[in-house]
Amino acid sequence: MRFRLATRGSTLAIIQAQLVADALTKRYPEHEFALTPLTTHGDRHPSMRLSDSPREGVFVKDLEQALLDGRAELAVHSAKDLQTLPTTGLTLAAFLPREDARDVLVARPAGTLAQLPPGARVGTGSPRRAAQILAVRPDLKPVEIRGNVDTRLRRLREGAADALVLAAAGLARLGRLGEAHELLPFEVMLPAPGQGALAVQAIDGSEAAGMAAAIDDPRTSRAITAERALLRRLGGGCLSALGAYAVVEGDDLTLQAVVLDVGGTTVIRAQARGRQDTDVVEDVAASLESQGAGRLLSRDASLAGLRIMVTRADRQAAALADALSALGAQAVRCPVIAIEPIAVDPAIFRDLGQYDWLVLTSANGVDRLRDLLREAQVAFPAALKVAAIGPETAARAQEAGMTPTIVPQRFIAEELADALSAAMVPGARILLARAAGARDVLPDQLRARGARVDVLETYRAVPPRNVRARLAACLPDVDMVTFTSSSTVRHFVEATPGSLPDRMLVACIGPITAETARELGLRVDIIAQEYTTRGLVDAIVRSRTPIPA
Repeated sequence: MRFRLATRGSTLAIIQAQLVADALTKRYPEHEFALTPLTTHGDRHPSMRLSDSPREGVFVKDLEQALLDGRAELAVHSAKDLQTLPTTGLTLAAFLPREDARDVLVARPAGTLAQLPPGARVGTGSPRRAAQILAVRPDLKPVEIRGNVDTRLRRLREGAADALVLAAAGLARLGRLGEAHELLPFEVMLPAPGQGALAVQAIDGSEAAGMAAAIDDPRTSRAITAERALLRRLGGGCLSALGAYAVVEGDDLTLQAVVLDVGGTTVIRAQARGRQDTDVVEDVAASLESQGAGRLLSRDASLAGLRIMVTRADRQAAALADALSALGAQAVRCPVIAIEPIAVDPAIFRDLGQYDWLVLTSANGVDRLRDLLREAQVAFPAALKVAAIGPETAARAQEAGMTPTIVPQRFIAEELADALSAAMVPGARILLARAAGARDVLPDQLRARGARVDVLETYRAVPPRNVRARLAACLPDVDMVTFTSSSTVRHFVEATPGSLPDRMLVACIGPITAETARELGLRVDIIAQEYTTRGLVDAIVRSRTPIPA
């Protein structure tokens, strides 16, 4: 069997992905493991400063999308590039043994950090590295240099900087560690969480995930998990001036961390050791917070101090509220819709085998369909192919035993219609499970392309009890309202007397939701470019990020 490994296309990324492929081939010689190079958001925008990026994971999300839409079974990442919050439906199945996690200095002319002259320019795109350099050498000048290792070394030769700070692991894997002039000790430069480790990602519960787990290095996995847990606990991200490094010795885990302000004038350190990893992480976090780390990190958390209303139904509200809270916002949960089941004749489920495709357009629809199948005591047919409108719906379907084979790159009905039309046979029988009152764009387009479509309405969105009173109590103190569907907009407007204050921002998960909001008289300030919970959070962060002069 052939398994595809999604990877960035740079020389270093290919080398790293090949390390994973080689480990898998050694463990499973009967299978083929092929690299699938892709261009990521960070690669497509080489001039973008990472410190000004509106989101984490600029080198990760396109590889994740390849997993979700079936273009790859596995993805290989540098663990330090992973976003703080996990992506729904995906799992980090393995970490390879960690390389040297330290950073190195490459200088021109050759020299150490202590030997650099006052005013020397040190090239780095990392707030963490820049702050730690300034902490020990405030007379130096960090300058922004981006690109792969070859590009950055070339810029050094061209005189764009007097020195560079690079990861030792990357140079070692390229066979170029000998070009470094100093390995920076942890006392000077703590690495980014995950630095030096390779992460293997897959669809949660998939065969590929199970196979990758066999090449996991337990010590590396334990250390990286602790470092990332600390990052989440503190609310930082891969763009924060935060360093962390964990090491496993026997049964004990030792975790040390540093938090700095961007100028390196305030440095907060903490360390703990123990056998219970959660206790070690909590001890380090509590020590850092007691010294003021929260105040420093809140400057990086672009949403700090904002009160943002989450209007989606209770079950789906948690993911959005948690993501906003992780970036410093105060999430105000006020669901304006509740899910009301619609009675369905169980006989339809006894004939599921007549369909070629099942189309799912929401996580709520997946939940309701799963319940209906249980009530009818019908197992989901193994031969029935599934298409899901987006990763959150796909993840819920996976949990329910309805593994999707199609997830479009843009999570709207029109894109799903295009993707399904390309995959289906002429005259395909399609069952579309959806909410009452949903747009007819999807069934109409599929029918126009020769499919026979049956629409099954399994639930409707209704206003919760006391929604007017709850909105009246919450709205006066809210800075922003989020909408994740047209139904949330409609129910919000129906329950809200009068217009919103001019100071209050409106953020929508995509253009369809935004169109509904405008039709109902709301001013839309923010529209997500990726129509998911994470995409909405990214758009909100982007709106709060100052544009550099």
